[in-house]
Amino acid sequence: MSIAYVILAHGAPEQAARLVARISDPQDTVIVHVDRKAELAPFTEAFARLPIAPIVTRKRVPVHWGGWGIVQATVIGMREALALPRPWSHLVLLSGADYPIRSVAETQAFFAAHPGESFLSWSAGDGTDYSDADRRGNATWRWTGDLSRMLTWQVSVRGRRWYFPSERVPYALPRRLPRALSTPYQGSAWWNLTPEAVAYCVRYLRRHPSIAAHFRFVFAPDENVFQMMLLDSPLRDTLVNEDLRFMHWETNSPPTIVLDDVPAMRASRKLFARKFDLAAAPEPLDALDELAAAGG
Repeated sequence: MSIAYVILAHGAPEQAARLVARISDPQDTVIVHVDRKAELAPFTEAFARLPIAPIVTRKRVPVHWGGWGIVQATVIGMREALALPRPWSHLVLLSGADYPIRSVAETQAFFAAHPGESFLSWSAGDGTDYSDADRRGNATWRWTGDLSRMLTWQVSVRGRRWYFPSERVPYALPRRLPRALSTPYQGSAWWNLTPEAVAYCVRYLRRHPSIAAHFRFVFAPDENVFQMMLLDSPLRDTLVNEDLRFMHWETNSPPTIVLDDVPAMRASRKLFARKFDLAAAPEPLDALDELAAAGG
């Protein structure tokens, strides 16, 4: 069965096109959401030069780092995938700054060997404050369990953010997690879900508008919403706590992958890595392409 990909792209159209080309296969489908703030034409032109063009979503939303727009763009891609005429076993969510560590055949073989299993990372929090070095390679997702991010009002206007504790917002009740999602979890925003899990999330968000009403004013809701929905669902036993993403961390954001990272990436269990910068450091992408072409 095929794989479906959703790529959230906001810049660097040539790099996005290189990613599309690298993961494309006749039996798979690639869907791209281009940030509404970005000009679409350069992406369309870059994709038109590819042997297999991706599907570019007609509906686009503005996406700001740490904002609700990331969840909205993700759901647009999820809906597009659910409407595909060809069945798929997994939907893989990528950013335009991601790149595969393995060959297409290796990635296909991995998901074929795990039918019915969704791969995403999560933590319920363990009270430990982790350093960036503790999260190197992203072997497991690490989270202290601090709920302040989910209980502080974030007001965002065109990417500028202001944070307000509940007691400083006039007439606002103390913030609590939505009743529909009362158990907190945090994990990577990038996941690999079965059709059942994707459909469950889309349906759940539609039936519980309180989730959007709450997380629209939370910083980085994409690291909570999908984990909290699925871990509280009948699909919980089909979830594997592994996001399959190789990442280092530097002040809450992955630094650019460099050539020296390639051996560690290849030695890991991960299928994809982030984040890459084709303009600043093309060497790791070239090395991964060479390894994939050599079949290993």
